[in-house]
Amino acid sequence: MKNIFFITTAVATMMFASCGSNATEAGAADSALTATEGSASYVVDSASVLNWGGSKIVGVGAHKGTIAITEGSVSVENGNITAGTFTVDMTKMTCTDSIPAEYSEKLIGHLGADDFFSVAKFPTAKFVISEVKAEANGANTHVISGNLTLRDSTKNISFPAAVTISADGVTAKGKATINRLDWGVNYDKANMSISEKAAAKLKNGVVSKDIEIGFDIKASKK
Repeated sequence: MKNIFFITTAVATMMFASCGSNATEAGAADSALTATEGSASYVVDSASVLNWGGSKIVGVGAHKGTIAITEGSVSVENGNITAGTFTVDMTKMTCTDSIPAEYSEKLIGHLGADDFFSVAKFPTAKFVISEVKAEANGANTHVISGNLTLRDSTKNISFPAAVTISADGVTAKGKATINRLDWGVNYDKANMSISEKAAAKLKNGVVSKDIEIGFDIKASKK
């Protein structure tokens, strides 16, 4: 049992370890876009997911997976996104690595615990669009800004995305790297002993603050 615990902790630690930070700057929550009167509504379908990824210790590799987007909608008028909101089911987190099922299960369990996303208390995350700007950059066509809610914190982030809009559907694909500490995803808990606080400080120094998230949204005409 001890061996499994140490292996699981090592896997979780390596998952987020990296050198340096490339996190998108998170700001205060902004006003959400409100659909205009003439907007058409598109419903997010079951093929939509939030991808997650994190680097291990340099030279060792990485972990990645998905989290289900269970509901959402996108509003469009004259070829422009006028509003959008997406709900992420944190209880439906998977690891897509080719690691033994036992370690994958332990890893997902640890990520869902209070040390990270505390999914028993906060079973859903949410992203609400606050701004969409047309800005071509390689394969990306727009910059999307929105309020990301994780646990009980909401912060505004911006990221480049490839957006396509047609009469039948909307797709949007983009990714950002966030600093987990901005959303309170850390090891610091109330009522810790001195030794527990020392261990938490060590963990927060060893485990990278950066988490990569990627939105892969597909929506169909309502």
